[in-house]
Amino acid sequence: MLGVCLAAATAGINTAQAADAPVTSGLSLKINGWLGFMAGLSLSDTNDDTFDRDYDFLSNARLQFDVKNVTDSGLEYGARIRFNNVDRRNNVTVDRTYLYVKGSFGTVTFGDAPYAIGDFGYVYAHDTLNGKLGLGAGWGDGLDGKFNLFGGSDTFYAIDPTYGIGGLNGKDTKIKYTSPSFSGVSFGIDFTPVAGGNGHAGNGGRNDLFNDASTRYENVVTGGVQYTNTFDGTTVTARASAGTGNGVNPGVHDYEAYSLGGQIVHSSGFAGSVNWVHFASTYRADKAIDSITGDLSYYGGPFVVSIGYAYTTAEKNNGLNSQFTSGQDLKTNHSVIGSFLYNLAPGLNTFTELSYEKNEFRAGKDYEATNLTTGLAISF
Repeated sequence: MLGVCLAAATAGINTAQAADAPVTSGLSLKINGWLGFMAGLSLSDTNDDTFDRDYDFLSNARLQFDVKNVTDSGLEYGARIRFNNVDRRNNVTVDRTYLYVKGSFGTVTFGDAPYAIGDFGYVYAHDTLNGKLGLGAGWGDGLDGKFNLFGGSDTFYAIDPTYGIGGLNGKDTKIKYTSPSFSGVSFGIDFTPVAGGNGHAGNGGRNDLFNDASTRYENVVTGGVQYTNTFDGTTVTARASAGTGNGVNPGVHDYEAYSLGGQIVHSSGFAGSVNWVHFASTYRADKAIDSITGDLSYYGGPFVVSIGYAYTTAEKNNGLNSQFTSGQDLKTNHSVIGSFLYNLAPGLNTFTELSYEKNEFRAGKDYEATNLTTGLAISF
């Protein structure tokens, strides 16, 4: 039955291509994604006396479609559709729908793509080495991974200025320009008319012309610059970014964020990174919030081992409160994670992670949790 369905689908595609040959000629389609399984164990939790069990299983998947063509003159153009969070809880989340044009002038992207401040504000060595195993799933991805699907987290840290506290989202529809590399130096900049909620950010039609309770910012502009080069097999990267946007509702503050970070991937397999993200203002508070993320990793062929630490400090009256305790007005946050990834076979990876989190507040009860997760991911 599966063979019949595939044959019918292929016949349909071929028929469509034949009918519109001048339009689709030369276009290639690539389908990729992953499926993951995770088992989790709560080792300690501030609220563990309310748990009915301290273990669980999770599963998730992603499916991505990429269309691409390159003309005889060297002009490249294409598009991406990404279905994320493919599971029974979410059904499916569409978080990438964009097209691009690329040439010697750089790349211009139109649609729901990552912010420039995310591209150039993200510095995390573990993720670089994670990609060497072909994992690419967010599972086993340290502080930027899926471990908190089991343990839960208020995500009071920022790996890049869009993350968590910042309130920006790659689903926001934008126009972005990314330059080519000039002796290792490149930059990017983008513009987004409205950000906030699935009913806005370029997908709301007429609704985008009005603000409602889910609207966060308007006229968001972000940008960044990067230098990267390789010396005797060792790659050095430095990045900086900045972004601004206007808060549009009463109590919704402007967006103002900056980042500065560096990373070294040594020829021996060792890698390290440090990234500082400063929020002068976000939709949640017009108070300074600083987050520093550090990582030390080692790539040994079929495996990656790493430890990451994120520290956040926030000014008084920042409005960052706990969803797990009575804690209010975040003072400091500590998040630590140790990761071990192993490639069992082409496209088949296993991961084990031990995470610890502590939220300290100026009022109410602090939150503290330790979780162990392990699982498998197949990438294709």
